[in-house]
Amino acid sequence: MQNRIGGHAAFCLVVTIGLFAASGGAHAGQSLSDWLEQGKLVVDTRVRYEGVDDQSKALYANAATLRARLGFETAAWNGLSLAFDFDEVFAIGATDYNSTRNGKTAYPTVGDPSLTALNRLQLTYATGFDTKIVVGRQRLQFGDQRFVGNSGWRQHEQTFDALTLVNNSVQDLTLTYSYVDRVNRVYGPNNPTPAAGPAGHFDSNSHLFNALYAGAPGFRLEGYAYLLDLSQKGPPSAVLATSKLSTATYGARAEYRAALTEGLNGQINGAFAHQTNYAGNPLSISLDYWLAEGGLSTHGFTGLVGYEAMGGNGTIGFSTPLASLHPFDGLANLFLTTPVDGLDDLYVKGSYAVPGFFNMKSLTATLAYHDFKADRTGVGIGSEWDASLELAVDQKLSFLLGTAAYDGAGIGAGGFAGKKVVWLQAAYKY
Repeated sequence: MQNRIGGHAAFCLVVTIGLFAASGGAHAGQSLSDWLEQGKLVVDTRVRYEGVDDQSKALYANAATLRARLGFETAAWNGLSLAFDFDEVFAIGATDYNSTRNGKTAYPTVGDPSLTALNRLQLTYATGFDTKIVVGRQRLQFGDQRFVGNSGWRQHEQTFDALTLVNNSVQDLTLTYSYVDRVNRVYGPNNPTPAAGPAGHFDSNSHLFNALYAGAPGFRLEGYAYLLDLSQKGPPSAVLATSKLSTATYGARAEYRAALTEGLNGQINGAFAHQTNYAGNPLSISLDYWLAEGGLSTHGFTGLVGYEAMGGNGTIGFSTPLASLHPFDGLANLFLTTPVDGLDDLYVKGSYAVPGFFNMKSLTATLAYHDFKADRTGVGIGSEWDASLELAVDQKLSFLLGTAAYDGAGIGAGGFAGKKVVWLQAAYKY
Protein backbone atom coordinates (compact mmCIF):
# COMPACT_ATOMS: atom_id res chain seq x y z
CA MET A 1 0.00 0.00 0.00
CA GLN A 2 2.82 2.43 0.86
CA ASN A 3 4.39 1.92 -2.59
CA ARG A 4 1.05 2.66 -4.23
CA ILE A 5 0.57 5.82 -2.17
CA GLY A 6 4.10 6.95 -2.95
CA GLY A 7 3.53 6.30 -6.64
CA HIS A 8 0.37 8.43 -6.64
CA ALA A 9 2.16 11.26 -4.84
CA ALA A 10 5.03 11.20 -7.35
CA PHE A 11 2.56 11.14 -10.25
CA CYS A 12 0.73 14.11 -8.75
CA LEU A 13 3.94 16.12 -8.52
CA VAL A 14 5.05 15.33 -12.07
CA VAL A 15 1.67 16.22 -13.57
CA THR A 16 1.14 19.42 -11.63
CA ILE A 17 4.71 20.69 -12.11
CA GLY A 18 4.34 20.03 -15.83
CA LEU A 19 1.05 21.90 -15.93
CA PHE A 20 2.51 24.80 -14.00
CA ALA A 21 5.46 25.02 -16.38
CA ALA A 22 3.14 24.88 -19.40
CA SER A 23 1.03 27.71 -18.01
CA GLY A 24 4.03 30.00 -17.73
CA GLY A 25 3.41 30.63 -14.03
CA ALA A 26 0.36 32.76 -14.61
CA HIS A 27 0.06 33.65 -10.93
CA ALA A 28 3.77 34.16 -10.22
CA GLY A 29 3.14 37.18 -8.01
CA GLN A 30 2.03 34.98 -5.14
CA SER A 31 4.40 34.11 -2.31
CA LEU A 32 5.38 30.50 -1.67
CA SER A 33 5.21 31.14 2.08
CA ASP A 34 1.52 32.07 1.70
CA TRP A 35 0.93 28.54 0.40
CA LEU A 36 1.35 27.26 3.96
CA GLU A 37 0.62 30.30 6.10
CA GLN A 38 -2.82 30.86 4.57
CA GLY A 39 -3.72 27.17 4.66
CA LYS A 40 -6.03 25.57 7.20
CA LEU A 41 -6.03 22.58 9.49
CA VAL A 42 -8.44 19.72 8.89
CA VAL A 43 -10.01 18.61 12.19
CA ASP A 44 -13.09 16.41 11.83
CA THR A 45 -14.00 14.30 14.86
CA ARG A 46 -17.09 12.21 15.49
CA VAL A 47 -18.12 9.89 18.30
CA ARG A 48 -21.11 7.60 17.75
CA TYR A 49 -23.01 4.84 19.47
CA GLU A 50 -24.88 2.52 17.12
CA GLY A 51 -27.10 -0.26 18.47
CA VAL A 52 -28.53 -2.85 16.08
CA ASP A 53 -31.22 -5.47 16.72
CA ASP A 54 -31.25 -7.69 13.61
CA GLN A 55 -33.68 -10.60 13.84
CA SER A 56 -31.46 -12.68 11.54
CA LYS A 57 -28.68 -12.58 14.18
CA ALA A 58 -28.60 -14.18 17.61
CA LEU A 59 -26.91 -11.24 19.36
CA TYR A 60 -27.50 -7.49 19.71
CA ALA A 61 -24.79 -5.19 18.39
CA ASN A 62 -23.40 -2.37 20.55
CA ALA A 63 -20.86 -0.29 18.63
CA ALA A 64 -19.27 2.76 20.22
CA THR A 65 -16.66 4.32 17.94
CA LEU A 66 -14.58 7.47 17.68
CA ARG A 67 -13.29 8.93 14.41
CA ALA A 68 -10.46 11.47 14.37
CA ARG A 69 -9.66 12.94 10.96
CA LEU A 70 -6.64 15.22 10.96
CA GLY A 71 -4.84 16.92 8.09
CA PHE A 72 -4.01 20.14 6.30
CA GLU A 73 -5.14 22.05 3.22
CA THR A 74 -2.80 24.65 1.74
CA ALA A 75 -3.82 27.87 0.08
CA ALA A 76 -3.24 28.20 -3.67
CA TRP A 77 0.23 29.05 -4.94
CA ASN A 78 0.46 29.67 -8.68
CA GLY A 79 -2.82 27.79 -8.97
CA LEU A 80 -1.44 24.78 -7.08
CA SER A 81 -2.82 23.51 -3.75
CA LEU A 82 -2.27 20.39 -1.65
CA ALA A 83 -4.72 18.64 0.70
CA PHE A 84 -4.15 15.59 2.88
CA ASP A 85 -5.72 13.98 5.93
CA PHE A 86 -5.61 10.74 7.88
CA ASP A 87 -8.36 8.80 9.64
CA GLU A 88 -7.97 7.10 13.00
CA VAL A 89 -11.02 5.04 14.06
CA PHE A 90 -11.19 3.60 17.59
CA ALA A 91 -13.62 1.17 19.15
CA ILE A 92 -14.64 2.41 22.61
CA GLY A 93 -15.11 -0.35 25.15
CA ALA A 94 -16.17 -3.87 24.16
CA THR A 95 -16.45 -4.59 20.43
CA ASP A 96 -19.82 -6.33 20.57
CA TYR A 97 -20.50 -5.96 16.85
CA ASN A 98 -19.32 -7.31 13.51
CA SER A 99 -16.96 -4.63 12.22
CA THR A 100 -16.41 -6.66 8.99
CA ARG A 101 -12.82 -7.22 10.19
CA ASN A 102 -13.04 -8.67 13.70
CA GLY A 103 -14.68 -11.99 12.77
CA LYS A 104 -17.66 -11.53 15.14
CA THR A 105 -20.23 -12.70 12.60
CA ALA A 106 -22.79 -13.71 15.25
CA TYR A 107 -23.42 -9.98 15.76
CA PRO A 108 -25.12 -7.61 13.30
CA THR A 109 -22.74 -5.62 11.10
CA VAL A 110 -21.69 -2.06 11.88
CA GLY A 111 -19.17 -1.18 9.17
CA ASP A 112 -16.80 0.90 11.30
CA PRO A 113 -13.67 -1.21 11.96
CA SER A 114 -10.78 0.13 14.01
CA LEU A 115 -8.13 1.42 11.63
CA THR A 116 -5.47 3.95 10.78
CA ALA A 117 -5.55 5.00 7.13
CA LEU A 118 -4.65 7.73 4.70
CA ASN A 119 -7.93 9.35 3.75
CA ARG A 120 -6.91 11.98 1.17
CA LEU A 121 -3.69 13.01 -0.57
CA GLN A 122 -4.50 15.24 -3.53
CA LEU A 123 -2.90 17.97 -5.60
CA THR A 124 -5.16 20.50 -7.29
CA TYR A 125 -4.13 22.79 -10.13
CA ALA A 126 -6.41 25.63 -11.23
CA THR A 127 -5.41 26.47 -14.79
CA GLY A 128 -6.00 29.71 -16.64
CA PHE A 129 -8.55 28.00 -18.88
CA ASP A 130 -11.49 27.66 -16.46
CA THR A 131 -10.33 24.12 -15.74
CA LYS A 132 -9.33 22.51 -12.45
CA ILE A 133 -7.22 19.36 -12.35
CA VAL A 134 -7.16 17.14 -9.25
CA VAL A 135 -4.76 14.21 -8.98
CA GLY A 136 -4.39 11.70 -6.15
CA ARG A 137 -6.55 10.24 -3.40
CA GLN A 138 -9.65 12.41 -3.39
CA ARG A 139 -13.30 12.72 -2.44
CA LEU A 140 -15.82 12.46 -5.31
CA GLN A 141 -19.46 13.54 -4.87
CA PHE A 142 -21.62 13.77 -7.98
CA GLY A 143 -25.16 15.16 -7.77
CA ASP A 144 -27.21 13.64 -4.95
CA GLN A 145 -24.55 10.88 -4.59
CA ARG A 146 -26.99 8.19 -5.73
CA PHE A 147 -24.30 6.78 -8.02
CA VAL A 148 -20.98 8.33 -6.93
CA GLY A 149 -20.28 9.58 -3.41
CA ASN A 150 -18.05 9.38 -0.36
CA SER A 151 -20.33 7.34 1.96
CA GLY A 152 -19.77 10.00 4.59
CA TRP A 153 -22.08 8.37 7.15
CA ARG A 154 -19.47 5.73 7.96
CA GLN A 155 -16.57 6.72 10.20
CA HIS A 156 -13.99 6.12 7.43
CA GLU A 157 -15.27 7.63 4.20
CA GLN A 158 -14.93 6.26 0.67
CA THR A 159 -12.26 7.96 -1.44
CA PHE A 160 -10.88 7.47 -4.94
CA ASP A 161 -7.38 7.32 -6.41
CA ALA A 162 -8.23 9.33 -9.48
CA LEU A 163 -7.46 12.02 -12.03
CA THR A 164 -10.31 14.55 -12.21
CA LEU A 165 -10.87 17.41 -14.64
CA VAL A 166 -13.51 20.07 -13.91
CA ASN A 167 -14.31 22.65 -16.60
CA ASN A 168 -16.46 25.79 -16.21
CA SER A 169 -15.66 27.58 -19.47
CA VAL A 170 -19.35 27.65 -20.49
CA GLN A 171 -21.46 29.84 -18.20
CA ASP A 172 -23.69 27.89 -15.79
CA LEU A 173 -22.32 24.55 -17.07
CA THR A 174 -19.93 22.32 -15.11
CA LEU A 175 -18.30 19.42 -16.94
CA THR A 176 -16.48 16.80 -14.87
CA TYR A 177 -14.45 13.78 -15.91
CA SER A 178 -12.75 11.36 -13.50
CA TYR A 179 -10.53 8.43 -14.31
CA VAL A 180 -10.61 6.14 -11.25
CA ASP A 181 -7.66 3.81 -10.68
CA ARG A 182 -8.74 2.55 -7.26
CA VAL A 183 -11.78 2.76 -4.97
CA ASN A 184 -10.84 2.97 -1.28
CA ARG A 185 -13.88 1.63 0.52
CA VAL A 186 -15.22 2.42 4.00
CA TYR A 187 -13.85 -0.83 5.45
CA GLY A 188 -10.29 0.49 5.38
CA PRO A 189 -7.12 -1.05 3.97
CA ASN A 190 -7.21 -4.77 3.16
CA ASN A 191 -6.61 -7.13 6.03
CA PRO A 192 -4.26 -10.14 5.63
CA THR A 193 -7.25 -12.48 5.04
CA PRO A 194 -9.61 -10.76 2.56
CA ALA A 195 -11.97 -13.75 2.68
CA ALA A 196 -12.89 -12.72 6.25
CA GLY A 197 -14.82 -9.63 5.17
CA PRO A 198 -15.59 -7.13 2.40
CA ALA A 199 -12.74 -5.94 0.23
CA GLY A 200 -10.94 -2.87 1.54
CA HIS A 201 -10.60 -1.58 -2.00
CA PHE A 202 -11.53 -2.23 -5.61
CA ASP A 203 -8.97 -2.04 -8.37
CA SER A 204 -10.50 0.08 -11.08
CA ASN A 205 -10.22 1.13 -14.71
CA SER A 206 -13.33 3.30 -14.60
CA HIS A 207 -14.42 6.47 -16.40
CA LEU A 208 -16.93 8.88 -14.83
CA PHE A 209 -18.54 11.67 -16.88
CA ASN A 210 -20.89 14.26 -15.36
CA ALA A 211 -22.45 17.44 -16.78
CA LEU A 212 -24.42 19.87 -14.60
CA TYR A 213 -26.39 22.87 -15.91
CA ALA A 214 -27.73 25.37 -13.37
CA GLY A 215 -28.52 28.46 -15.44
CA ALA A 216 -32.26 29.00 -15.01
CA PRO A 217 -33.51 30.12 -11.56
CA GLY A 218 -34.38 27.11 -9.41
CA PHE A 219 -33.55 24.64 -12.20
CA ARG A 220 -30.77 22.05 -12.33
CA LEU A 221 -30.20 19.48 -15.05
CA GLU A 222 -27.60 16.75 -14.67
CA GLY A 223 -26.49 14.16 -17.22
CA TYR A 224 -23.99 11.39 -16.62
CA ALA A 225 -22.24 8.30 -17.92
CA TYR A 226 -20.51 6.08 -15.36
CA LEU A 227 -18.42 3.29 -16.90
CA LEU A 228 -17.27 1.03 -14.06
CA ASP A 229 -14.58 -1.60 -14.54
CA LEU A 230 -13.99 -3.02 -11.06
CA SER A 231 -11.94 -5.97 -9.82
CA GLN A 232 -10.35 -7.30 -6.65
CA LYS A 233 -7.89 -9.92 -5.51
CA GLY A 234 -9.07 -12.72 -3.24
CA PRO A 235 -10.99 -15.98 -3.33
CA PRO A 236 -12.75 -16.84 -6.64
CA SER A 237 -16.19 -16.09 -5.18
CA ALA A 238 -15.15 -12.55 -4.24
CA VAL A 239 -13.48 -11.96 -7.60
CA LEU A 240 -16.63 -13.10 -9.41
CA ALA A 241 -18.93 -11.00 -7.22
CA THR A 242 -16.88 -7.87 -7.87
CA SER A 243 -16.76 -8.46 -11.64
CA LYS A 244 -20.58 -8.38 -11.64
CA LEU A 245 -20.37 -4.75 -10.44
CA SER A 246 -18.73 -3.66 -13.70
CA THR A 247 -21.51 -1.74 -15.42
CA ALA A 248 -22.20 1.15 -17.77
CA THR A 249 -24.87 3.52 -16.45
CA TYR A 250 -26.26 6.39 -18.52
CA GLY A 251 -28.82 8.78 -17.09
CA ALA A 252 -30.13 12.23 -16.23
CA ARG A 253 -31.69 14.04 -13.28
CA ALA A 254 -33.74 17.26 -13.27
CA GLU A 255 -34.69 19.42 -10.28
CA TYR A 256 -36.97 22.47 -10.15
CA ARG A 257 -37.78 24.67 -7.16
CA ALA A 258 -40.05 27.70 -7.18
CA ALA A 259 -42.06 30.00 -4.91
CA LEU A 260 -45.77 29.12 -5.20
CA THR A 261 -47.21 31.78 -2.92
CA GLU A 262 -45.76 34.03 -0.25
CA GLY A 263 -43.99 31.75 2.23
CA LEU A 264 -44.78 28.54 0.32
CA ASN A 265 -42.22 26.88 -1.95
CA GLY A 266 -42.54 23.81 -4.14
CA GLN A 267 -40.11 21.34 -5.68
CA ILE A 268 -40.21 18.51 -8.19
CA ASN A 269 -37.37 16.10 -8.98
CA GLY A 270 -37.13 13.41 -11.63
CA ALA A 271 -34.44 10.99 -12.76
CA PHE A 272 -33.93 8.11 -15.18
CA ALA A 273 -30.95 5.83 -15.86
CA HIS A 274 -30.25 2.69 -17.86
CA GLN A 275 -27.60 0.15 -16.88
CA THR A 276 -25.85 -2.54 -18.91
CA ASN A 277 -22.96 -4.92 -18.30
CA TYR A 278 -19.50 -3.50 -19.01
CA ALA A 279 -15.86 -4.60 -19.22
CA GLY A 280 -15.36 -8.06 -17.66
CA ASN A 281 -18.90 -8.49 -16.29
CA PRO A 282 -19.98 -12.10 -17.13
CA LEU A 283 -23.70 -11.27 -16.91
CA SER A 284 -26.07 -9.85 -19.51
CA ILE A 285 -27.66 -6.79 -17.87
CA SER A 286 -30.31 -4.35 -19.11
CA LEU A 287 -31.94 -2.61 -16.12
CA ASP A 288 -33.64 0.72 -15.50
CA TYR A 289 -33.73 3.19 -12.62
CA TRP A 290 -36.24 6.00 -12.23
CA LEU A 291 -37.29 8.49 -9.59
CA ALA A 292 -40.15 10.95 -9.13
CA GLU A 293 -40.46 13.35 -6.16
CA GLY A 294 -42.63 16.28 -5.20
CA GLY A 295 -42.49 18.46 -2.11
CA LEU A 296 -43.60 21.63 -0.32
CA SER A 297 -41.88 23.79 2.27
CA THR A 298 -43.14 26.62 4.44
CA HIS A 299 -42.03 28.31 7.67
CA GLY A 300 -39.46 25.65 8.59
CA PHE A 301 -41.56 22.65 7.56
CA THR A 302 -40.66 20.49 4.54
CA GLY A 303 -42.73 17.59 3.19
CA LEU A 304 -41.69 15.26 0.38
CA VAL A 305 -43.36 12.31 -1.38
CA GLY A 306 -41.30 10.14 -3.71
CA TYR A 307 -41.14 6.88 -5.62
CA GLU A 308 -37.85 5.26 -6.59
CA ALA A 309 -37.63 2.12 -8.75
CA MET A 310 -34.50 0.04 -9.28
CA GLY A 311 -34.82 -2.86 -11.71
CA GLY A 312 -33.84 -6.49 -11.18
CA ASN A 313 -33.84 -9.46 -13.56
CA GLY A 314 -33.98 -12.31 -11.04
CA THR A 315 -30.19 -12.76 -11.15
CA ILE A 316 -28.93 -9.30 -10.22
CA GLY A 317 -30.39 -5.95 -9.26
CA PHE A 318 -29.46 -2.47 -10.49
CA SER A 319 -26.08 -1.84 -8.83
CA THR A 320 -24.64 1.35 -7.33
CA PRO A 321 -21.32 0.22 -5.76
CA LEU A 322 -19.81 3.74 -5.64
CA ALA A 323 -22.85 5.49 -4.12
CA SER A 324 -23.35 7.06 -0.70
CA LEU A 325 -25.92 4.42 0.21
CA HIS A 326 -27.03 5.36 3.73
CA PRO A 327 -29.46 8.18 2.75
CA PHE A 328 -31.41 5.98 0.31
CA ASP A 329 -33.99 3.19 0.78
CA GLY A 330 -34.29 3.56 4.54
CA LEU A 331 -31.74 4.32 7.25
CA ALA A 332 -31.76 0.72 8.53
CA ASN A 333 -29.64 -0.06 5.44
CA LEU A 334 -31.36 -3.32 4.48
CA PHE A 335 -30.82 -2.60 0.81
CA LEU A 336 -27.17 -1.57 0.44
CA THR A 337 -27.23 -4.13 -2.38
CA THR A 338 -30.34 -4.07 -4.57
CA PRO A 339 -32.25 -7.40 -4.37
CA VAL A 340 -32.11 -9.60 -7.47
CA ASP A 341 -35.78 -8.82 -8.21
CA GLY A 342 -35.14 -5.09 -7.89
CA LEU A 343 -36.56 -2.65 -5.37
CA ASP A 344 -39.40 -0.09 -5.45
CA ASP A 345 -39.51 2.41 -2.60
CA LEU A 346 -42.59 4.59 -1.99
CA TYR A 347 -41.69 7.11 0.72
CA VAL A 348 -43.01 10.09 2.60
CA LYS A 349 -40.67 12.40 4.51
CA GLY A 350 -41.30 15.39 6.73
CA SER A 351 -38.97 17.68 8.66
CA TYR A 352 -39.31 20.73 10.85
CA ALA A 353 -36.40 23.07 11.55
CA VAL A 354 -36.26 25.65 14.34
CA PRO A 355 -33.50 28.17 13.55
CA GLY A 356 -31.94 30.01 16.49
CA PHE A 357 -33.11 27.35 18.95
CA PHE A 358 -32.06 28.71 22.40
CA ASN A 359 -29.50 30.93 20.64
CA MET A 360 -27.97 27.95 18.88
CA LYS A 361 -27.88 27.42 15.11
CA SER A 362 -30.89 25.10 14.69
CA LEU A 363 -32.89 22.12 15.89
CA THR A 364 -34.30 19.83 13.18
CA ALA A 365 -36.73 16.92 13.60
CA THR A 366 -37.23 14.46 10.72
CA LEU A 367 -39.68 11.59 10.19
CA ALA A 368 -39.91 9.25 7.19
CA TYR A 369 -41.92 6.20 6.12
CA HIS A 370 -40.94 3.70 3.39
CA ASP A 371 -43.01 1.00 1.73
CA PHE A 372 -40.94 -1.53 -0.22
CA LYS A 373 -41.78 -4.05 -2.91
CA ALA A 374 -39.87 -6.11 -5.47
CA ASP A 375 -39.74 -4.29 -8.81
CA ARG A 376 -39.93 -7.42 -11.01
CA THR A 377 -42.67 -9.31 -9.14
CA GLY A 378 -44.53 -6.56 -7.26
CA VAL A 379 -44.34 -8.58 -4.02
CA GLY A 380 -44.23 -6.50 -0.83
CA ILE A 381 -40.97 -6.84 1.09
CA GLY A 382 -41.61 -4.76 4.16
CA SER A 383 -41.83 -1.21 5.44
CA GLU A 384 -39.74 1.10 7.59
CA TRP A 385 -40.04 4.12 9.89
CA ASP A 386 -37.07 6.48 10.34
CA ALA A 387 -36.81 9.36 12.80
CA SER A 388 -34.05 11.74 13.88
CA LEU A 389 -33.44 14.85 15.95
CA GLU A 390 -30.37 16.97 15.17
CA LEU A 391 -29.11 19.90 17.21
CA ALA A 392 -26.60 22.15 15.45
CA VAL A 393 -24.95 24.23 18.17
CA ASP A 394 -23.00 26.28 15.61
CA GLN A 395 -21.17 25.71 12.33
CA LYS A 396 -18.75 23.29 14.02
CA LEU A 397 -20.53 21.30 16.76
CA SER A 398 -23.65 19.13 16.36
CA PHE A 399 -25.53 16.31 18.09
CA LEU A 400 -27.75 13.65 16.51
CA LEU A 401 -30.27 11.16 17.90
CA GLY A 402 -31.80 8.76 15.39
CA THR A 403 -33.65 5.49 14.97
CA ALA A 404 -34.79 3.21 12.15
CA ALA A 405 -37.25 0.31 12.39
CA TYR A 406 -37.69 -2.06 9.43
CA ASP A 407 -40.60 -4.51 9.53
CA GLY A 408 -39.82 -7.35 7.09
CA ALA A 409 -42.27 -9.52 5.24
CA GLY A 410 -40.62 -12.62 6.74
CA ILE A 411 -37.68 -14.56 5.35
CA GLY A 412 -39.90 -17.42 4.19
CA ALA A 413 -42.16 -15.02 2.28
CA GLY A 414 -39.25 -13.63 0.28
CA GLY A 415 -38.74 -10.59 2.50
CA PHE A 416 -36.05 -9.75 5.00
CA ALA A 417 -35.70 -10.18 8.73
CA GLY A 418 -36.82 -7.27 10.90
CA LYS A 419 -34.19 -4.78 12.01
CA LYS A 420 -34.05 -1.89 14.47
CA VAL A 421 -31.20 0.61 14.77
CA VAL A 422 -30.54 3.51 17.14
CA TRP A 423 -27.82 6.17 16.92
CA LEU A 424 -26.44 8.74 19.30
CA GLN A 425 -23.74 10.96 17.83
CA ALA A 426 -21.67 14.07 18.55
CA ALA A 427 -19.55 15.68 15.82
CA TYR A 428 -17.05 18.54 15.71
CA LYS A 429 -15.59 19.90 12.48
CA TYR A 430 -13.06 22.72 12.36
